Amino acid sequence: MLKDYLMVAKDALSTQKKLYQVKEQRLALALDEYVRLNDAYKEKSSSRISLFSGSSSSTKYDPDILKAEISTTRLRVRMLNLVLWNCAHKIHDCSLLRVD
Repeated sequence: MLKDYLMVAKDALSTQKKLYQVKEQRLALALDEYVRLNDAYKEKSSSRISLFSGSSSSTKYDPDILKAEISTTRLRVRMLNLVLWNCAHKIHDCSLLRVD
């Protein structure tokens, strides 16, 4: 019975470690997106001509839209950091059982 429990605990720890890796990748992607959007906003903000020019056919780089996307991405990064932190603590708690 104890052997079965340890096998299940070892599998759970392995699964938690895999989930942690996936969540790390998601966080890295979200951070990359945040940096890209922030850079696009800074570039757009520094160019007064393009800010005041009405000839732009694309709203993709509209400063107001970029600010909203940056805010949304920042929130996603914060949430992913929290999820990753929780996952790390679950792994730590499982590791305390020494089922590795």
